[in-house]
Amino acid sequence: MIAKRIFLALTLAAVVTLSTTDLRAQSGEPPTTQETAQEPQEAAFNGYCGWLCQLRERQAQQLEGSWVVTVTPVVPPGVPQPPSFRAYATIARGGAFIGTDTRRLFNIQHGAWAHTGGNDFAWTFIEEVVDAMGNFAGTVKVRVRLTITGANEFVGVSNAEERNAAGVVTANRCATIRGARITVEPLAPQCQSITPPQ
Repeated sequence: MIAKRIFLALTLAAVVTLSTTDLRAQSGEPPTTQETAQEPQEAAFNGYCGWLCQLRERQAQQLEGSWVVTVTPVVPPGVPQPPSFRAYATIARGGAFIGTDTRRLFNIQHGAWAHTGGNDFAWTFIEEVVDAMGNFAGTVKVRVRLTITGANEFVGVSNAEERNAAGVVTANRCATIRGARITVEPLAPQCQSITPPQ
C-alpha cells in the first residue's frame, strides 16, 4: 500500500513537470535551465524532495558574488618565502567564473566553479600570459579547492599549472588562499546629500 502511494506521488509529480514543460514549449517560452538540465525522473524527484533541494541550492549560493583573494605561495623548506599577492574573483550563478590578479597587466581569467557539498567548492580557470611586447607567451591553469568559513570568507588551497607558448608545462606551483567577500557599502558622509544629475 505504501509503495503504491509513493509510486502514484512520483507519477503525479512527473506528469505535472512534463505538462508544465509542454505548456511552456507550446507558448513559445524557452525552457528554464532546470528543465533542460533534468531528466524526467530527476524532475520528478526534485519536485518531491522539497526542503532538501532548497538547502542544496542555498549552500551553492554561498559562493556567488565577488571576492578579494589573498594568494600565499607554498614553497619547500629552505626556499625564501615569496610575498603574497592579491587576486579578484567573481562567481556567477550557473557556474561562471571571471577573475584577475595584481601580478600581470591586462590579464583576465575565465573558468567554472562547482559546489562539491556542504560548505566545500572548487573552481578552475585559465589565463593567457603575454610578454612585455604583448605577444602570447603561454597559459596558466589554476585549480582551487575551498571551504566557506563564514558569511563573507573562505579558505582553500590552489595549484597553478604554467605552460609556455608551445604548450609545455614549465611549472606547477601550490598556494594557500583566503577570500573576503566584496560587500555593498554606503556612500561617504560628505557624499550622502549630493543630488544626482537630472
